[in-house]
Amino acid sequence: MNDSQVHAVELLAQEYGYGWGSLHAHKVADLATSIFDRLEVLGLLPGLTLDNRRTLMAACYAHDIGASPRAQAEASALPRWAKAFAESDRHGVMAFHAIRARIDTSSSERPISSLNPEERSLLLYCLLWHASSAEYVLDTEPLLDRRKALLLAGILRVADGLDGQHRLRVREIEIHKASAWLRLLVRSLEPATEEVARAQEKSDMLSHALSLRIFVQEVVGA
Repeated sequence: MNDSQVHAVELLAQEYGYGWGSLHAHKVADLATSIFDRLEVLGLLPGLTLDNRRTLMAACYAHDIGASPRAQAEASALPRWAKAFAESDRHGVMAFHAIRARIDTSSSERPISSLNPEERSLLLYCLLWHASSAEYVLDTEPLLDRRKALLLAGILRVADGLDGQHRLRVREIEIHKASAWLRLLVRSLEPATEEVARAQEKSDMLSHALSLRIFVQEVVGA
């Protein structure tokens, strides 16, 4: 994705109040891109590009729009396949549906309509998978690069967990790699026990994508 396309997704997220608000969405975007950059330095994201980083940022802005009052009001218009998802997965499904509907109906003058097939696939599957570790693949939406989608969605899930209480406490993440594991060291402004636990819980998809065990640890007194 390019910057104009990311901005177009952000404007759409604004229409939905970002779901849980602008502060949370932007905090998740900051954390996710920080994780992306650190994994890239460690050589763990071969083949991923700056365009993919922008796609991750766009997904962060829009990931919770399915939880907004507007999205809930639109729930009656969801297609049958969306209504079949479990309630715990529903806001990711609703974000997926809202963004896809806008891509498909945008005029050619709006950047979101010009996503290429891979960008579209990565953005939509990031949204679909961020709320659940189940790797749903829809017949109506091709999954063009499973590895990239797992990596981006996995990063988003961890970043979302690190602000799972919407308290904006986490300020920095360090990542250390050994042969079979990654350790994410979390530095925060105040104790972030719940955020660290939630990130650990949501690290499953990234662990799978990297074939590494992941340990999320709070650095006390940092």
